[in-house]
Amino acid sequence: MQPSASSLVTNIQGRIRPFATRMHQWITCMAKKAKKAMGFDLSAKWTHHALPPVAVLAGAIAFGFWWNNINAGVFACFALFFLAGIYNALRQIVATLSSEPDGNTSSIANRSQQNLDASARAIEHLRPWVEDQTSLTEESAKACCAILLDTLATLHPKFAK
Repeated sequence: MQPSASSLVTNIQGRIRPFATRMHQWITCMAKKAKKAMGFDLSAKWTHHALPPVAVLAGAIAFGFWWNNINAGVFACFALFFLAGIYNALRQIVATLSSEPDGNTSSIANRSQQNLDASARAIEHLRPWVEDQTSLTEESAKACCAILLDTLATLHPKFAK
């Protein structure tokens, strides 16, 4: 006589819950010992780096219990691990794009505003010529183009000299 799937799941859950409780107690005890032994500081940076793996495991366990299926939990673990990797990669990209080597992001905004102002002035000088209201001298055209090229080079580094 084969046991039903629901009784098998109930049996597995009955064995996993006490094990999970013991593991939780053991991890808590080990963390306390490590903190005492090393003077471990739960800084914001450490917490930020530890949060994705803990969330992956908690989400996988919750998904497995929700579906009453260990295979669903394993699948969720892989899916959440993949999503956590995407999150970390995107976080690094944003950090790289939004900071300078000295970590000062306000200078980026100031430089961008200065480039925008210079470009606006160059366009203002070129607009009457484009609308056939004035003639453009070679010197003023070169000056306006130089400003526009410098602005383009700061926005797209592949156009830099």
